Amino acid sequence: MEEIFLILVGIAWALGTPLIAIMALVRTSGLRAQNDRLASELAGLRRQIASMGSQTSAPPAEAAPAVTPTVEATLAESVMPPPPAPPFVIEPEVPLKAEPEAIVIGSGLPASPAAPPAPPFLQGPEPVNAGWEQRLGARAFLWVGAITLALAAIFLVRYSIEEGYLSPEVRVILAALFGFALIAGAERLRPRDDRVSQALAAAGVAALYGSLLSAVALYGMISKVAAGGGAAALTAFAITLSLRYGIFVAGLAFVGGFLSPAIIGSEQPNTPVLFGYLLAIAAGTLTVIRARGWWVLGWGVLAGSALWTAIWMLADPDLPELHWVGLFLVALAGLFVWASWRRIQEHENPPKDVLALVWASLAVTGGLLVLAIAQDAGQQTAGWLALAAHGIGILAFARWTPRFQFVAGLAPALSLAALALWWWTAGGVPADWNDGRFGWLVTGFGGLYAAAAFALLWNAPRPGFWAALSVSPALSHFLFAWYVLRGTPGVPWGLISVGLAVPFFVGAERLTRWRETMPGASEALGFLAAGVTFFIGAAIPLELNREWITVAYAVELAAVAAISAQLGLVALRRLCWPLLAIVVVRFVVNPEILKYPIGLTPIFNWMLWGYGISIAALVAALRFLRPTGDVRLVRSVEATAALLVFVLLTLEVRSLFQPTSMMTLGASFMERAFYVLVWGAFALAALWKTRLDGDVVALWAWRLSSAPAAAVVLFLQVLVASPVVQPADVGRLPILNGLLLAYAAPAALAALARRWVADVEPDRRLVMVVGGVASILAFAYVSFEVRHFFDPGFERLGFEAQGLELYAYSIVWLLFGVALLALGFLRQAAALRHAGMALVCIVVAKVFLIDMAGLQGLLRVFSFLGLGAALIGLGYAYRRLGFDSK
Repeated sequence: MEEIFLILVGIAWALGTPLIAIMALVRTSGLRAQNDRLASELAGLRRQIASMGSQTSAPPAEAAPAVTPTVEATLAESVMPPPPAPPFVIEPEVPLKAEPEAIVIGSGLPASPAAPPAPPFLQGPEPVNAGWEQRLGARAFLWVGAITLALAAIFLVRYSIEEGYLSPEVRVILAALFGFALIAGAERLRPRDDRVSQALAAAGVAALYGSLLSAVALYGMISKVAAGGGAAALTAFAITLSLRYGIFVAGLAFVGGFLSPAIIGSEQPNTPVLFGYLLAIAAGTLTVIRARGWWVLGWGVLAGSALWTAIWMLADPDLPELHWVGLFLVALAGLFVWASWRRIQEHENPPKDVLALVWASLAVTGGLLVLAIAQDAGQQTAGWLALAAHGIGILAFARWTPRFQFVAGLAPALSLAALALWWWTAGGVPADWNDGRFGWLVTGFGGLYAAAAFALLWNAPRPGFWAALSVSPALSHFLFAWYVLRGTPGVPWGLISVGLAVPFFVGAERLTRWRETMPGASEALGFLAAGVTFFIGAAIPLELNREWITVAYAVELAAVAAISAQLGLVALRRLCWPLLAIVVVRFVVNPEILKYPIGLTPIFNWMLWGYGISIAALVAALRFLRPTGDVRLVRSVEATAALLVFVLLTLEVRSLFQPTSMMTLGASFMERAFYVLVWGAFALAALWKTRLDGDVVALWAWRLSSAPAAAVVLFLQVLVASPVVQPADVGRLPILNGLLLAYAAPAALAALARRWVADVEPDRRLVMVVGGVASILAFAYVSFEVRHFFDPGFERLGFEAQGLELYAYSIVWLLFGVALLALGFLRQAAALRHAGMALVCIVVAKVFLIDMAGLQGLLRVFSFLGLGAALIGLGYAYRRLGFDSK
């Protein structure tokens, strides 16, 4: 008995202490509110008095003494509180009333026709925002108290379980009664304080969920079917209760409703019952969200639904009842749209969280359908039908809600993702893959969305968007089908492409009749015409091989540029950007190009025709784009054309030396020489165009192409991989051999570039750099020619020389230096003279340091004799010939 008494005392303490605190808080909150209201009214009265004094005109001087005492007396009687001590006069006490009546200012004044009417009563200021103490005491303590009450019930039940005082039935009943008592207390306190009532109601709902889940999960007092019905009823009750007690109760109802199936469980999983229950919970919660605007709970509904769908897919990989889950996901997406429909129809912009919630709900539900179809290996038609219904719903929603028109792109994107994921996960397994089924599905989805978008474009706010959406699903699904089934024999891809162009041609013909009457019809006509041109342009490449697809993209870019220019459609012209990006990616950074069957004919092979036709298409596109004034697009197309020319030249050189092994790493000496030649010639042509018309694209083409040419020839051909370092076959003939192409020709190109570069480059140091490159290459050429004369096969590695070869270097270098000096004197070019003088100095050092010891007999004599005579002649020239020292 003593222990039972202690238990009752503990219960009284656990329940009484927070209840007393809550009642005290309610009373103090009421007094505080009344005090704030009185202070506000007093401040309003004071402002009213000040306003009367400022608005009333000054009375005559003789009337002032008579009026002023009356006003002061009246104010003293009506406003001033009775002071507690002299010297003030104590007014008689006025009996207190429950609600003080309104005080009329100036009621004792004599009537005066000149007096203005009393100003309206001014509302007092709002109470000052509560500080941290108010928030802690009036808010945090409430919710902590509610949580404490719920924990008290839990601890009470736990203690009774541990001690064995109460039977399971009594424990559950007491917990339920405690929950109902808290809800009743919340209803009782609601007229006095909303926050207290919300906290009590939330604690009561938590206690009810605890009692129900304990009854089924801990004690097995009721069957799982009855528990499921009870959970549904309790969730419905809590959701209804949340309309009266706020978002926290709604959140508890949502959490308890979604967690109940996991805790209750089932002997035999029942998919329709589970997802029907979840749909009912989602519908109830979204109804409350629609009524109260608690959009943050929508994210919880979406997350809970997605989590249960994922659990279902992991629990049974075979997905035997996919149609129920598909129906649930489609209905869930519709519920989210319905819940937010009133807000998204407002003329003002709805909150961003509402827009994000709608986008996320459509994307998440569609993504779950895609994952379910992929896990099912595309076997059940119900999954595809659910995805189609989901997509049609998205299109309808986007059409009649202009703010969400771009969400329409989700529909074809999801169907394409489902098809791609199915194809990728099947991995060629015959049991999971069927070419015929894939073909029908890809045709059905592409045709469905194309036809639906075309039907929705009529009288739409932006017909051009829907026309583009009509072309894009047909195009994307067709290209994906070609990529997957391109190895299937007997499929006439070119004929199919032409057939797909026919409906868009018919649609474009219909739009021409409405072009003058329907706003945006011209834009829509342009997109349909672009679709027609692409399908017709792709027919021939598709009948050939995949390498021609990029050519079709380039031709399509020219067609889009022409159509947009003729119709004046800026939106259509923007399609040139993705087409241009595709051409660059597939023709420049795509390593598969090296695997294409280019043929064995040098120069006249696939690369010439593929790149050549694409470059011609880009040039044709420029003819239509330049008049539009779109400078960025024009320069981008020009840069792409120049880049394709550069890549074409490079690949032609590669095919010339490696026709059957384009992907082989490394290059021979002569192959590098040809790279330098074609890159240098390209750079020189770009420099000439820049000098001619100041083209910015040509200027950067010169800079970017001359840099790799100079790097290869100086670093590889001269230093690292020259013939004296790595043996190279340059031919046996003197002069007319590979050295002429490897060094002399690039030197000539650099010399010519030096003459033009000063006209286009502001930095004069670049002129000296280009001249230095030309001089180095010329010096390397004459030096390697001497070596080639004595060692035609470059069989002797290194720079060792002796005898006549050693003397020949001195003679050739000296003649070359003298030639540079003479040219410098003739052209008044200080750089040439300085280069010649430097070379002569090198010869002097060689003669005295190397030839003196390495030469014998007459060769030594001739070496010193020739050098001396040359130096005397140069000295005479410097003394007799005038020149500009600069």
